Amino acid sequence: VLAAEHVERHLQLPPQMFSPRADYFLRVKGMSMRDAGILDGDVLVVDRALKPRNSMVVVAVVDGEFTVKTFRTVAGRLRLQAANPAYPDIVPQEGQVLEVWGVVTAAIKRFVV
Repeated sequence: VLAAEHVERHLQLPPQMFSPRADYFLRVKGMSMRDAGILDGDVLVVDRALKPRNSMVVVAVVDGEFTVKTFRTVAGRLRLQAANPAYPDIVPQEGQVLEVWGVVTAAIKRFVV
């Protein structure tokens, strides 16, 4: 239900463009992943079937808020790492609700406004 609130429109793209599949597209707001090349306004291709592994960029929901960060585990402890020093990493605390919604497999960029 939460994701439905953020749907802008439905797109049909050739399935061979994305491997193995794309479950949804998400428009980025903010610059927390700037140094990873993910900028405000980019459209991310997200695959919910992939299991996140260290160094993968993921879409997560933390206490009801969407975020895009690099998935890290250190000594069995999860960290969602920003790719911009102006933004803090997210280290889940006791009682905090965090759910990884999928792995980012591609970014679609617009060069001309």
